[in-house]
Amino acid sequence: MEEAIIPQNTEQQDSENKQAMLAAIIDSSEDAIISKTLEGYITSWNGAAERMFGYKGVEVIGRHISLLIPREKLSEEDMIIGRIKNGLRVQHFQTTRVTKSGSAIPISLTVSPIKDRDGKIIGASKIARDITDLVRSQQELQMLYEKIQQLNLKKDEFIGVAGHELRTPITTIKGYLQLLESQEPEGTARQFAEKALRQVNKLNRLVNDLLDVSKITAGKLEYHRISCFLLPLIRDSLDTVRQIYTSHRLEAELPQEDLIITADGSKIEQVLINFLTNAVKYSPGADQVVLSVKKEANRVVVSIRDWGIGMAAEHLDQIFQRYYRIQSSEHAIGGLGIGLYISRDIIIRHGGEIWVESEEGKGSVFYFSLPLPE
Repeated sequence: MEEAIIPQNTEQQDSENKQAMLAAIIDSSEDAIISKTLEGYITSWNGAAERMFGYKGVEVIGRHISLLIPREKLSEEDMIIGRIKNGLRVQHFQTTRVTKSGSAIPISLTVSPIKDRDGKIIGASKIARDITDLVRSQQELQMLYEKIQQLNLKKDEFIGVAGHELRTPITTIKGYLQLLESQEPEGTARQFAEKALRQVNKLNRLVNDLLDVSKITAGKLEYHRISCFLLPLIRDSLDTVRQIYTSHRLEAELPQEDLIITADGSKIEQVLINFLTNAVKYSPGADQVVLSVKKEANRVVVSIRDWGIGMAAEHLDQIFQRYYRIQSSEHAIGGLGIGLYISRDIIIRHGGEIWVESEEGKGSVFYFSLPLPE
C-alpha cells in the first residue's frame, strides 16, 4: 500500500514565516515598539521597551498605557487616541514618559492605527525613541547661543562707548587741521595738512560706521525721511569720493529729469559713498567706475559698476552680512566688513532692495532700488 502524500499548506507557511520575521524585527529594534487597544491597554511590549522603561513584558501587558505617562501629560493620550480613531497617524511627537524607577525621559512618539482584516481600527502601534541625547545637545546649543548673544551685546556696547569716546579727539584734530588749512600753507606743509585731513575724515567715517552697527543691533538707528531730489544726493556723493580718490574716473549716467524720493538723504548718501568707495578700493588694476540711475515703473534703480577683482559666486549671498570679509592672499584690502551691512539695513528700512552681480576677475555691479512715491 502506497503512503499518501499530504500537500503542505504553503499559504499558511508563508504567513507563519512573515509573522516570525516581523516578530524578529520588532524584538531586535532599538526603538520601543508597543501596541495597545483603543481603550489604552497594552497588548505587546518588545525588548527595547523593556530596556527603555525598565518593565518586563509580563509586568505591563494588560495594564493601561497611563502607567508610563506623567500625570500632567495624561491629556496627550486622549489627543492621540482621538487621531487614531479617525485613521490618522501621530508622527514624531516629542513628549516625556516615566520609567519604572520614576525617572522622566524625553521621547519621540510615532503612533499608527492597527486594523483588522475588515479594515476596522482595533488598536494602535507606538514607536518610542529615546531622545535624551538630542534634547541635551539642543539645550547645550541654546546655552551656547545665549552666551554668544550676550557676548555680542557686550561687544556692541563696547563699540558704542568707544565710538563716542573717539569722536571728541577726532573732532578736535579735524578742527585744528581745518584751521591749519585755512591759513593757506605752502609746499610740503599744505600737502601734509590735506593728507592728514583726509585720513581724519576716513577715521571719522569708520567710527560713525561702528556706531551705526551698534545702533542697528539695538534697533536705535534713527531715520528722518522727507521728500527730496535724488540726483543732488548722487552728485554730492560723487564729488566727495572724487576728492578722496583721485586715481579713478568716476562717471555718471543720469536721467535728464530729477526723481523725487521719500528718504533720509544723509543715509542714502552714506550708501552711495560706501558703494563708490568699495568700487574704487576693489579695482586696483582698473581706473573707471560708472554710476547709473534708471527709473523702472514704481521704483528707481541705482547701480555702481567696477572692473576690479570681482568675487566668486559663493560670496554673493553673504557679502551683506555683518563683519563678512572675503579672505584673499592675493588682494589684501582693508576694512571691517560693516559698510555693506549698514547699507543693506538703510535700503531695506527705506522699503527698497539691495543686491550684487559679480564674477571673479571681471568686476562687480552693486545695485539698490528705492520706491518712488505715487
